[in-house]
Amino acid sequence: MTKQSDLLIRFKVGVFTFIALILMFGLTVIVNDRPYWWRSCQLVQIKVEDATGLKTKSPIRSLGIEIGYLKSVSLSETHVSLGICLTAPVEVLSTTRAYIRGEGFLGDKFVELKPVRYLGLKSFWKSMFQSFSIMPSAMAAVAGSDSESKSADGKQIPVGHESQDIQHLMSRVDDLVQQVTGIADNLKQAINPEDLKKTMKQLNQTLENAANTLAPEGGLNQIAQRVLGKLEDAIEQLRDLMVRVNRGEGSVGMLLNDPTYAEELKLAIRNINALLNRVQNVRFVVDFGAVQVTSYNGGRAWFSLGIWPNRERYYLLGVSADPRGRIINTTVITTAGGQTQTVQNQTIEQTSLLLTGMLGKVFFRRLDLSAGALFGDGAVSVTLRLGPKGFEERVILRNDLYVRNSASSLNDRVTLSAMPIQNLYLRAGVESFQSFNGQIPFFFGGGLSFDDEDIKLLFAFK
Repeated sequence: MTKQSDLLIRFKVGVFTFIALILMFGLTVIVNDRPYWWRSCQLVQIKVEDATGLKTKSPIRSLGIEIGYLKSVSLSETHVSLGICLTAPVEVLSTTRAYIRGEGFLGDKFVELKPVRYLGLKSFWKSMFQSFSIMPSAMAAVAGSDSESKSADGKQIPVGHESQDIQHLMSRVDDLVQQVTGIADNLKQAINPEDLKKTMKQLNQTLENAANTLAPEGGLNQIAQRVLGKLEDAIEQLRDLMVRVNRGEGSVGMLLNDPTYAEELKLAIRNINALLNRVQNVRFVVDFGAVQVTSYNGGRAWFSLGIWPNRERYYLLGVSADPRGRIINTTVITTAGGQTQTVQNQTIEQTSLLLTGMLGKVFFRRLDLSAGALFGDGAVSVTLRLGPKGFEERVILRNDLYVRNSASSLNDRVTLSAMPIQNLYLRAGVESFQSFNGQIPFFFGGGLSFDDEDIKLLFAFK
């Protein structure tokens, strides 16, 4: 039993060794890109007069790419026969010629075939599959068993002459020489010797004139000397002036050397900076619009400018046209029969422009109190800003108590304004609770309001 186990182990070792040798053989074939004895051979015969440097297994190339190897070298009476195995997927043409080349000046010799036809990958794989079928014959070829039989069947390729390449190179050089000769002839025809001589003469004359002008006795040099002299005088005067200024002489010297002037100048600059900072914080609001007043069959239009030194205080200036006109009261005193009679006359001037000038104060960003002249009337106004926080001016409810003149009674105007989009507002309200032409006068309309930032953006100042 032990002997049988030993034989079984040896058999397994032998099998594994055989498989390993086969794998190593296949790996060697793959790594070496199928050695020459593995690949199928397309035998070609070449007859040369001198095979110096050639030996079996020398590479066969075409345009620098290896396409086969030299299989055999045999000597005849007047020439040397070379047996070439083409292993690449190429085909020899009727115009193919063989050339003996060398690797540099002292390198090994090889045979070059050109031109040849490339058959493609399909032929390559076909030859690869065929190589497995002819493996026994390939192995026999290594031993040299069928060298003579294949040599007899090879195709004959004539040997090319190096003179053909030299002749082609000489023809290219000849063409280049002809082209250079043509360029030289064209250049010679383009350049007129007389014109060239005339140009050189003018150039010499110009250089001579320039030399005379730049000479010490030339006019340009004399002008430069006078200018330099005046410049030296001016520099000397400037130096004297600066010396006097440094000494404190003259108004400029006193101003620059007296510390009192420097302190006053600093104080003035600080005051100007403070004034500019205040002006920079001032906000300007431009407002213009129009409303239709129903009972008066006309409309009111206005233009106003709001000046805000800060967020809590403002001044309102403006001009307007009002359908109510401007009331003018006149007193006429007449005496008849020893009796004096006084008559009050009231006239309305429709075409007059009415002025607006008010002073206002804002409390808690919501309550606005103002007093002054509004649309030509003496008025006291109370305004409630009902918009959301940060946008309080979007909704405004305003009440104006106004008196048109000393002979008029107190009137009350209620206005509601809403700003649906930025800068555009709609306005409606009651002009007065006293009837006119038998009706309570209402008004409605709208307008535009811009602050200084909007104005800068509108006119592209920012």
